[in-house]
Amino acid sequence: MKWEMLLIGLLILIPLQGMHTIAMNTPPFWEGDVVLIKNTTFTVVAESGKSYTISYTTALGALDMASKAGNFSYTVSDEWYEQFGSLLITSIAGKENEGTNGWQYWVNYPDEPLPWVGADKYEVKDGDTVDFFYGGFGITPDTTEMLIRIHVHVVEDNEVPYIDVVKPKEGGVYIFDREILKLPSKTAFIIGELTVEAIAEDELSGIKYVEFYLDGNLQARINEEPYIWKLQGEAGKHILEAKAFDNAGNTAKTERIIWILPL
Repeated sequence: MKWEMLLIGLLILIPLQGMHTIAMNTPPFWEGDVVLIKNTTFTVVAESGKSYTISYTTALGALDMASKAGNFSYTVSDEWYEQFGSLLITSIAGKENEGTNGWQYWVNYPDEPLPWVGADKYEVKDGDTVDFFYGGFGITPDTTEMLIRIHVHVVEDNEVPYIDVVKPKEGGVYIFDREILKLPSKTAFIIGELTVEAIAEDELSGIKYVEFYLDGNLQARINEEPYIWKLQGEAGKHILEAKAFDNAGNTAKTERIIWILPL
């Protein structure tokens, strides 16, 4: 009789355990691929208001790119940064750390051990899978109630950015910032003030900033579009130069010969 009762109990318990495992192994809140560019950085603002520059090829960089792709937010704390040298993730997609439950991450679960450094310090490799998961001690990506699963692709940006000066144009004659005539010449002619304008593009890492030079002397550095600068120079012939810098450290430049005519 005792053996029969034990057998019945096991037959009941086994399905219940299976149901429990299925209930905990929920689909990821977000899963997808991100491309991280070597030698690029981003800025994250901690809850304290202080800004930190982070390498994009870190686990936190992967989360940052995933948040853009998945249209969700995350927050970090620097409360223990001086002591441990890393940031703490305090919320993802509105799910905040609470008590002993909080956000953890695991790279290439379950084949590699749980990392013991902050996500902003862990350098990922091409082909890594980074799991951010919520819970307490002993919780894994398989048993978490909320999972962000990120498939990482790390690439190099060795391509120079595109840069061109669209104002003044070659052969353009400008009077007080307005083009009135186009001549068959490589030189632009300018009377009065002129707003110099450049366009810059970079498909992989993006444009970091554009610089304007006059006769080799830096005049302005513009960090975002539109890339414009008010020209100020003495009458005579000059070399106008625009230089683009991408976020991977590649540069490109273009020149324009200009004549500034006296009023």
